[in-house]
Amino acid sequence: MMPAIFKTFRFRLFLSYLALSAAVLGAAFFLVYQRIDRAELSTLKLKLSDEAALVSAQLSSADLASAGINQLAHSLGEKVASRLTIINADGLVLADSELDAAGVKAMENHRERPEVAGALGGAASYDLRRSATLGKAMLYAAYPVSFSGRPSAVVRLAIPAAQLDTMNSLLRKALAAALALALLLSFFVSLAVSAGFSKPFDKIVYGSKKFASGDFSYRIQKDFHGEMGKLAETLNSMAASVEGNLLRVEIQAQQLSAAFANMAEGVMVTGLDARIKALNPAMERLFSVKAAGSISKPLLEVIPNAGLSGICARAISGGKPVAEEMELSVPVRGIFSVNASPMFTGGEVSGCLMVVHDITEVRRLEGKRRDFVANVSHELKTPLTAIRGYVETLLEGAIDDKAHAVEFLNVIHTQSRRLDNIVSDLLKLSSLESYAVEVHKSEVGLKDLADSLISGLASVFKAKKAAVVNKIPPGLTVKADPEKLGQVFVNLLDNAVKFSAENAKVEVSAAELPDSVKITVSDSGIGIPQEHLPRVFERFYRADKARSREMGGTGLGLSIVKHVIDLHGGAVGVESAEGRGSSFWFTLPK
Repeated sequence: MMPAIFKTFRFRLFLSYLALSAAVLGAAFFLVYQRIDRAELSTLKLKLSDEAALVSAQLSSADLASAGINQLAHSLGEKVASRLTIINADGLVLADSELDAAGVKAMENHRERPEVAGALGGAASYDLRRSATLGKAMLYAAYPVSFSGRPSAVVRLAIPAAQLDTMNSLLRKALAAALALALLLSFFVSLAVSAGFSKPFDKIVYGSKKFASGDFSYRIQKDFHGEMGKLAETLNSMAASVEGNLLRVEIQAQQLSAAFANMAEGVMVTGLDARIKALNPAMERLFSVKAAGSISKPLLEVIPNAGLSGICARAISGGKPVAEEMELSVPVRGIFSVNASPMFTGGEVSGCLMVVHDITEVRRLEGKRRDFVANVSHELKTPLTAIRGYVETLLEGAIDDKAHAVEFLNVIHTQSRRLDNIVSDLLKLSSLESYAVEVHKSEVGLKDLADSLISGLASVFKAKKAAVVNKIPPGLTVKADPEKLGQVFVNLLDNAVKFSAENAKVEVSAAELPDSVKITVSDSGIGIPQEHLPRVFERFYRADKARSREMGGTGLGLSIVKHVIDLHGGAVGVESAEGRGSSFWFTLPK
């Protein structure tokens, strides 16, 4: 297996530089060798040609015809340190410095030899070939010997090609040594260049790995220039941009997550196959399901209601929002406003976003408001009708009937007081229900407050011959608004007397509980049927409507009691049985 270092960019860069340097140096040295080799050969040829010219200048026509020409050839050959051959115009060898007279006669005609033929043509000629006489490679240089302007003979010098090979061998060794030195220098230069180039590259690679791992806060140290510097600057700029975008996306995701988790409405996301992808806590509370066990399950399996599944299916199939209000009994009971919108990916429907709002309480309050308006209208209409009727009767002449006129005016007065009581109680109730209502709490002694209110209602109790007993322990105090708490006592004491027969007994008591104080107003009156107990604190609700109106009640007293105690953070209740009296109680935090 190849070592890891061989796979690095630095090694490959080094190898590329070294290979390129070796190729360039090899080619350069080859060309240099060729040029020097040719130059050496050319120089050697020129030397032989010059020596041949000198020899030819020393020969005369008499020398060519002399019997001692071979001796002359030996003498001149030693001087020029080359083999000297003298050839006549017909190609016959006249003398040779390497042979005796017999050997010269045995030599073949040289007229067809290239260098001889060229010299006979009047110009110095050269040839490199193997000698037939000596049996080894020779370099020949021939020069014409001219008399009267015509070549009469040829002087040829020859040296062994081995001498040229020796020179070439020395040249090759010198060039090889120079090449090796150049390659060694190139090796170190390649190392330095690859190291210098790979250092910024390594920094960029390291920075890229940081970015790939998600650390976009890292910045590449740009202590280099050129293209690598521009690349580092571009990567740093990209990282800064991505970091900013990620931060914005993270903030948006957190905001969306917080909104998703804290929405009062139930939110659910499904896929194209109606399988649940996400649920918010409100949806979990509405349908008593858990997101952990609902993800990836079909909607109908998690919330077994065909209506909800049908709305989701219509939104997905139609590609349009679907809004519907539906009353559910399974899996929970209530009235819900359901809005389902298709989600799109790449222009295609990819799922459904469903928002469910529990409007059960809204509808209940709307019903109560309608009932309240109807009750107010009815309660106001009754005394108004009576007043109008008696006024019309008086206007039609009954005013002159003194006996009946006074009776009619008393009825009008009674009904007008009833109207005043209704309006007064409505204003009190409206004030208590207002967001601007203020509760001024202070330390209130319950026994003292009850005593003062009982005294204030003495005429009422006296009229019914009722006996009121205050059993609240002395020194028992609470933090409450004295004025509003007084309204509670007055309403409960007044009701206790109104709905009791003469000689009734009313008892006010109090007891300390762990976290609160419980105050009870009990009477020995007519009592309340069990079916009416849950609704007695509602506005205008009367267990016995005819008796209540006869007593002058507005139907708002107990509702005022409940609102005052609610403002104090307490609770109200009643225990009663028909014909056995009633016990109304309320609690106040300690």
